[in-house]
Amino acid sequence: MKTDVNFYHTVIETFGAPAQVWMLVEQCGEVLNALAKYRRGRGSKEDIISQLACVHIMVEQIACLFGWDDFEAEKVRKLQRLHKEIDKHGSV
Repeated sequence: MKTDVNFYHTVIETFGAPAQVWMLVEQCGEVLNALAKYRRGRGSKEDIISQLACVHIMVEQIACLFGWDDFEAEKVRKLQRLHKEIDKHGSV
């Protein structure tokens, strides 16, 4: 499914930017908890995937709030840098 930037703007307008920013903070905490539980043998991969999906959606909403195009450009720049680091290590 392609990211619907307009839908994210509607969500932000509906619930308010402060609420959505705080929701991202909460979701990040939940993914951290899911990872910690998994590490201790008390969580599941499904829990992690579910929480990662929530964080991903919230990150995209906040990227819309601060500038989707800038976010996408920065993501490309950071992935290029990561590729260079991997190349240095001879892993690709």
